[in-house]
Amino acid sequence: MSSRRPIIDQAEVIVIGLGGVGAFALRALSQIGVDALGLERFAPGHDRGSSHGGTRVFRHAYFEHPDYVPLLRFSSDDFGHLEASRGTALLQRCGCLLLGPHDGAMIEGAADAASQHGLAVERLGVEMLRRRYPQFALPRGWAGLHEADAGFVRPEAAIRAALDEAVDRGARLRIEQSAAAWRETEGGVEVETAAGLLRCDRLVVAAGAWTGALLPALRAQLRVTRQIQTWVEADDPESIDCRDLPAWVLAREEGPALYGIPADPLAPGKPRMKLGLHGRDDPVDPDRVPRSVGRAELEELESLRARWLPRLSGPIRAAKVCLYTSSPDAQLIVDRLPGSRRVVLGAGLSGHGFKLCPALGRILAELAIRGRSPLPADFLGLSRFG
Repeated sequence: MSSRRPIIDQAEVIVIGLGGVGAFALRALSQIGVDALGLERFAPGHDRGSSHGGTRVFRHAYFEHPDYVPLLRFSSDDFGHLEASRGTALLQRCGCLLLGPHDGAMIEGAADAASQHGLAVERLGVEMLRRRYPQFALPRGWAGLHEADAGFVRPEAAIRAALDEAVDRGARLRIEQSAAAWRETEGGVEVETAAGLLRCDRLVVAAGAWTGALLPALRAQLRVTRQIQTWVEADDPESIDCRDLPAWVLAREEGPALYGIPADPLAPGKPRMKLGLHGRDDPVDPDRVPRSVGRAELEELESLRARWLPRLSGPIRAAKVCLYTSSPDAQLIVDRLPGSRRVVLGAGLSGHGFKLCPALGRILAELAIRGRSPLPADFLGLSRFG
């Protein structure tokens, strides 16, 4: 990258990528009082990466790792602060139901996280599940774990609200401008864009599926896969109403988990339940992703719905592609870039990170400015990979 091109803009901190993590990092920087600039290759709330889809599951009883719970508590509180400050609805607390074998890793892991952190959850046997949630066809030996203080978050609305607040506090945006490259200099960091060079003291990389291209040293640690989200219009709208059906995750023994989110009462048109598989193994180049959803992919989800939710009949009305960027252990990465004094990164959200964006954004802002964060995120550092 040549430094002879003119510097067209500069800031104390530049955030590359304004999806969920980047938007909340920019907001956190603005709250600290830092001169911050956000760079986004598409438009805020776009559907080319991971931070879209209308709704995302939100829960605290985290089977993936109990150490997420303090970060999730911070995030749910912060979503609430953002709702109040912007006057927009972001969280729908309709509950979340985990379903699987009674001694399986998901149920046991979530129960352990709840026990460690004093979370209110209800464990349900299969007979109680059949009475309370007749939408599902569950085998003997299965159980459920219900968390009432859970539900779903609206990602596009959350991103817009976070960026609006950041701009109101003085942050600046450069939309539809991508970072082609960057380099660290003695005096700071220079970021190359098609429009010219940007300069900053500190750099936050929150580029989602494009992180590996910007940080080649981490490319081997990040795997981008293509996922499918669908929206089902039920013949009986009450069967997918969020007053009667929580968000849910079903741990199949023979493949990726199936998940669903009830109809969003704020969404226009006829009620639709979101339905998808969590963790399809379909690696892609983020710049060459097949964006259309094929008939075989829809038939797979229709077959799974018929198997697990036989009473929920109705057509799939819409489908979209989503990208997961996963680390080797499927946990998030939040850390300084090894060998750098000025660059921090958030990556590998693995399809379960949007609910954590307020905490991740705050951690990245504090790492960039202060070198550490009081939020407990050491378990997400790169050192775990050796």
